Amino acid sequence: MSTNGFQTHSGSPKSTNGGPRVLEYTDAQHAEDASQLVISEHGYKHRLVDGVVMPPYITPSRYHLSRTLCTKPTDVCFVSYPKSGSTWLSYILVLLTSPSTDLDSHSRGDTLRNSLHWVESSWTYPRSREDLDIPPFQRGPGHGGRSADLQVAYAVFDGAGRRSGRAGVQSGKSWSGFFKPDWELWLNMFCGGEVQRGDWFEHALSWWRASLEQNGQGNILFLTFEDLKRDTAGQIKRIAEFLKVEVTKERLECVIKKIGFEEMQKTSFSGLKDVKEFNEFFRKGEIGSWKDQFTVRQAEEFDKFYAKRMKGSGLDFVFE
Repeated sequence: MSTNGFQTHSGSPKSTNGGPRVLEYTDAQHAEDASQLVISEHGYKHRLVDGVVMPPYITPSRYHLSRTLCTKPTDVCFVSYPKSGSTWLSYILVLLTSPSTDLDSHSRGDTLRNSLHWVESSWTYPRSREDLDIPPFQRGPGHGGRSADLQVAYAVFDGAGRRSGRAGVQSGKSWSGFFKPDWELWLNMFCGGEVQRGDWFEHALSWWRASLEQNGQGNILFLTFEDLKRDTAGQIKRIAEFLKVEVTKERLECVIKKIGFEEMQKTSFSGLKDVKEFNEFFRKGEIGSWKDQFTVRQAEEFDKFYAKRMKGSGLDFVFE
């Protein structure tokens, strides 16, 4: 997370003006090797990592680090496709694993972003190998891992292409080359796996199959936004049990209060206000918000496409 002057665990200087700590992505500072970047015919900036479309700040050296880093049995790895309720679940994980009974005094970091390790990123969440090998806290959501005992929480949001509604989070942003697609173009790109993080179906179904292969005895917990939304208390208890964390009735009530959508938006810890371009990061936090963008024709065509890609998987979602 070292960019344009702000404090991280690796000792970057703090912002002195009270504004965002993380400013815009720039090729010069964050791309590592800008010659490897790809600009599509529509102006969409990205890079290819092992054949998958990725943001330009997922650099070769950071990606290599994520695949070679040794993890500890007490580490918690949180994995998701973008805009899958990931900020919400990250906060739940931080609250559940906090050693303090006073959840107002987060011992992880001064913001939610600064409480996570996203190993591949050279921009919003970068850490040095020293920071990652000797983290400032024992449990914290992150990415990557090698320990057989590593606890992995995978989150997914209302089935496949309904996630195609995440176009807004990239539109006009520095890390996409200020790309501003119309909805039809973005939907086609999403269905073709041509957006940053690649094919949603391959991403979600690979983790779904891995979770099924454990027969309930493994270290992968598969979660959906819809289940978290409809049965928040029950799913938090499920997460706590998976992490082997004891949650009292009082602590559960406190966590539920803190992770309320409006509450998270307004607080300095969880509102992601320390990242300048995350001003529109929070969506509605509701099931079925995809309906605001799909036309009747698009919904019908997408339903057919979705059914074909998901056939036989056994993974079902509630869309509204």
